[in-house]
Amino acid sequence: MANKIDLSKKNHDYAIFTPALSGFYSSYVSKQQATGNYVEADRIPKKFENGIEGLNFLNPNQGYFTYDHVLYSAGHAELDMQKAPAKEGMIHGRDKEWTTLIGDSGGFQISKGVWQGNWLEPEGQCSATDKQRGKVLNWLENTADYSMVLDIPTNGLNFINEETGKPKCGLNNYNEFRDATIANNNYFFKHRQNKTKFLNVCQGSTYEQADDWFEKVCLPVVGETHGWAFGGVQKTNLNHSLRRVLFLKELDLLQKSEWIHFLGTGRLDQGIMYSAMQRAIRKHVNPDLTISMDCASPFIATANGQVYTHNVFDTKRMGYNMVKMVDEKEPYGKDAPWPWDDSPIGERCTWKDINWYDPGELNKIGKEGRTSWDSFAYCLMMGHNIYKHIDAVQMANRLMSRPSGMHHWVPSQYLEFNQICDELFAKDYGQSMDAIDAELAKHEKLIAKLSRMKKLENSTTFDSLFNFEDDATTNTDIESSQEEDDAR
Repeated sequence: MANKIDLSKKNHDYAIFTPALSGFYSSYVSKQQATGNYVEADRIPKKFENGIEGLNFLNPNQGYFTYDHVLYSAGHAELDMQKAPAKEGMIHGRDKEWTTLIGDSGGFQISKGVWQGNWLEPEGQCSATDKQRGKVLNWLENTADYSMVLDIPTNGLNFINEETGKPKCGLNNYNEFRDATIANNNYFFKHRQNKTKFLNVCQGSTYEQADDWFEKVCLPVVGETHGWAFGGVQKTNLNHSLRRVLFLKELDLLQKSEWIHFLGTGRLDQGIMYSAMQRAIRKHVNPDLTISMDCASPFIATANGQVYTHNVFDTKRMGYNMVKMVDEKEPYGKDAPWPWDDSPIGERCTWKDINWYDPGELNKIGKEGRTSWDSFAYCLMMGHNIYKHIDAVQMANRLMSRPSGMHHWVPSQYLEFNQICDELFAKDYGQSMDAIDAELAKHEKLIAKLSRMKKLENSTTFDSLFNFEDDATTNTDIESSQEEDDAR
């Protein structure tokens, strides 16, 4: 019998990595739950003793590996709550006593222009906009334990309509993104049902924007929220992250918070730095606060045909490596075990389970594709990658937790940060941001290095999801296929 592993038990006092669950992956589990035959019996790996439900890591009884935290976005969810439970059973059928789901409001869909609306208009001025606000709010209330407010990230300024030369979302500058988010907040907190706990989302691409957003968007609704989420520079630049969280402490807001979430971050070094912050906060400020982070890396990697292979930990770097999955139509040797068997999904698979199509075999649209992978192969690889990413974050934290003098696998800058982080949260800054900035300036070189910058600047550049140079070995030059398009 293959292993079953509960990753939830390995988190200890670490900051929590929450995989940003793909709707593609969820649909396989959910449709199989609903129909019983969405995946034909002969397509299910023979070692899958619990069938497709074993891919449901939110199921503590049947999952091949299990994990009790996840993020899911309204941006690719079924927002009609009459249809959602049947379509997304993995999400809506979860054990709510055992799992914690963080709901992303899908504001990025607004930034990209996918959700159209007159977002600057207050309630009552545009029925279509109010309808979308209401659908998102209702979904969050009935789905998530913690939820983002409907913020509109300012990186929407980068998504330009080629015909008009203006942002696709209809908002043209920072002030409009800010004011539209205020309008969304006003709607949310007027109509909320108190069935979910909202996180106050901080955005902004510069120090000045971040401070302005905090003052004008966040502070007016602080009494309505149970914690904080950070996007923009406050997640990509460690100096921004620290100064904001320290300022929350000075305003006695951190003491009253339950949760802090960093949006779209999944690097291993970020995981151990957030754990250091969480320990320091619990020691000096609030013993009950939890820090989490999310990214979609396991799913994006799979859509690019890549699988996680192994982790690297030494005094120079820590990261997860990935390679292009072998695409092999030849039928010979396909009954052999899949080589990456260090995940509960991988050890249950053969080459045939991934390289499904043989030469001349037609795919689901009646054509011979360029790849041997069918859509379900992507689902299997996603399951493997999810496990490997969570395991990598936890392993980095385990190594970081070793006694002093026994850190043979951790770069020295993270050990130094662990020490200064404790000192930073132990200090009293007299509610002065200038005093916080002065204290952080003492550690400018270290913080810049940890932020992967030559020096600390008001950068508007967002970190890529993967840092291929430091964190991964990859090949993204991959032909697209029908199955890849499905996975994307």
